[in-house]
Amino acid sequence: MKVQSSKFKIQSLQRLVFLSCVLCLMSYACFSQDSTAVGGNKNFTVKQEPQIASLLYKYKEYNRKREFAEGFRIQIMYTDIRDDVYKSKGAMYKEFSDLSSYVEYEQPYYKLRLGDFKTRLEATYYLQQVITLYPGAFIVRDKIKIK
Repeated sequence: MKVQSSKFKIQSLQRLVFLSCVLCLMSYACFSQDSTAVGGNKNFTVKQEPQIASLLYKYKEYNRKREFAEGFRIQIMYTDIRDDVYKSKGAMYKEFSDLSSYVEYEQPYYKLRLGDFKTRLEATYYLQQVITLYPGAFIVRDKIKIK
């Protein structure tokens, strides 16, 4: 009997602590918003430490200087015959002159990849067009040039 009552007290205490945390979070969320601002002309004042502003500035500068980022490309072909890759690269340039094409050599194979896509969705759009010419084409993760 004592074991069950102490177990019941612990569970009740845990529920009480959980509910009080939830209520605190809800009250914080409700009272932290400005309900007086109406319309699209909201003015906000951000107060931050100078060190935070300095770090944000450095982060923005770092991103501006980067030439490459993680993204996606469409792999057209994968072969060990160099001439085939460069012929296909010429054909890709004729069909998709707005996209860059890249030949990467990973011994002993050559890979022909197309485009610099930031999102998989963007790559999928072009893949639907490329797949009519090259049915074996597929999307790969790669380092892309930032424009």
